[in-house]
Amino acid sequence: MKSMAKSEKTWSLKEIDQERGNTKGAAFLAFKQLKESFDEGRDFYYLSASEDAAEIEKLREAGRIYESTVNAILLTEGGYSAVVDYLDG
Repeated sequence: MKSMAKSEKTWSLKEIDQERGNTKGAAFLAFKQLKESFDEGRDFYYLSASEDAAEIEKLREAGRIYESTVNAILLTEGGYSAVVDYLDG
């Protein structure tokens, strides 16, 4: 994972689904559609199960990601806005 500022607000895909009342996976599908235009470290952070296991477990314990999540994606403000705009499209 590229380093993220501890104070930076991020959103998980689960949080976006829940906030919008979407079914599980809606935000992930939007993310997949937009991923080519995103820059890791600017629009999102990718947390790898092998390298970021402790951080992923903290997110799971806090209820921020789905129980079944293996590798986590956290969206920054810019990434979040793009995903929401796409879903609103």
